[in-house]
This record gives sequence, C-alpha cells and structure tokens, in this order.
Amino acid sequence: MATENEKLVRHAYEAYAAGDVAAMLRFVDADLEWTYLDPAFEDREPQVCHGTQELATALQRQARRGLKSRLEEVHANGELVMVAVHTPGLDALRARQGNDRNYDVLTIRDGKIVAMRACRDRSEALEAAGVSDS
Repeated sequence: MATENEKLVRHAYEAYAAGDVAAMLRFVDADLEWTYLDPAFEDREPQVCHGTQELATALQRQARRGLKSRLEEVHANGELVMVAVHTPGLDALRARQGNDRNYDVLTIRDGKIVAMRACRDRSEALEAAGVSDS
C-alpha cells in the first residue's frame, strides 16, 4: 500500500510528465534545497541550488531539449522517498552514462517536497533513503 508521501511524489511527477511544471511545483516547498550532479563532468561533485525558481529553470531547459521524464520507481521510508526517473536521450547530454536514468532521494515535510538529493546510482539512492533493495 502506497504511503501519503509516495502518493504526493507520484502526483508531482505525473504533473511534470504531462508538461505542467506549474502544477508540479505546487508540491515543492518554496525554500527547496536541491542537490544535483553536474552532468558535464564524469566525476561529478554535488552542486546545491535553493528555491523553486532554479528547479523550474532546469525543468524548462529539459523540456526545450525535447526530453520527457517518466517515473519508474518510488520507495518511501518515512519522510524520505527514493525515485528512479527514466529520461530517454538524457545520456547524450552527459559525460557519465546512466542508462538515461536519474536517482534521487526526496524529503517530504508537511505535504511538500523540501529537499531533493541526486545520487550517482540506484544503490546509493536506496541507501540514502534507508530502503532495502527488493
């Protein structure tokens, strides 16, 4: 049975997949802390962004490139939710290949995504979320 946090994440990604960035951002706290891995580098160091404007800019850039993401996996452990997202064509834009997939751990508080942490691979994401591989 899906938890409330899993449902919230699925709704956010469904809105984004439908091209509705504004609806997706309604699930995100205005003070979001977003840690991402710069795709231009093979050995990426985490970069930190703050607020929904930077996230909106990144999502709009992805849409302009014709990239569409699809949520493949969601695993919750309390306020932490691990996601696997498939974006066909993504590897063409990055130095380190990842089967066109990103793995993130989201932190949910009071019905909003307050943090997003990019992980290098699925096992790192599962471990960061405290979820066992099933």
